[in-house]
Amino acid sequence: MVNQDNPEAVLLAVINKVLEFSNEGKQAKAQHILPFVYESTMRCPQLLWNNVEIWKVAKSLLVMHHYDMVEEEEDELKMLQMALVFSQRAIELCESSENKKTSDYFNALHTQIMLLTSCSDYYVDTLADLCSKTVMSSEERVVAMRLANKILPMLAYNVVVKVDDTFENFNGDEFLSEICQDFEENNPDVTPKQLDDALKIHKMLVHTYLKLFK
Repeated sequence: MVNQDNPEAVLLAVINKVLEFSNEGKQAKAQHILPFVYESTMRCPQLLWNNVEIWKVAKSLLVMHHYDMVEEEEDELKMLQMALVFSQRAIELCESSENKKTSDYFNALHTQIMLLTSCSDYYVDTLADLCSKTVMSSEERVVAMRLANKILPMLAYNVVVKVDDTFENFNGDEFLSEICQDFEENNPDVTPKQLDDALKIHKMLVHTYLKLFK
């Protein structure tokens, strides 16, 4: 039984059911309880902040996005930006521990890669802004957007490399293996400096979205 006086435990229990139903293809059951996860997260985004399983919040919001449950575009944008922060928080919590080779670490990385690849449109405007810190003309904005779209795959690739460095053969995940292979085939001239710069931009991106938690 879940202690109803413990909001953290209640939220995590509901999230676990969401992910269970989603994995089993029981969309209607997942949709029935997802609004509780969404409302709890929007009301108190730091509820699971110090829990390594916070990646599950990000995964649940990603599921909600794929079920097309958020009507307002602005709300969906905020939700997915917060999801990226949740995934990053889980990654950082895992990396600060002595043993990173855990299922939580893998799932946090995997969730972030899914966000960066399947929801890239929700991050590209922020990346374009980061590419130019001055007021841009319409022509310059087009260039910044092109650059942002070029950088986004690098962000995802860097996270894939973390998986490959920590888990043998991408932990048996074909999705991650294909992302790695596709990126390397399509970007044969990418340099270590470009990937390092992408890491810095990734940190800036997450930091930008932290304002949503205040």
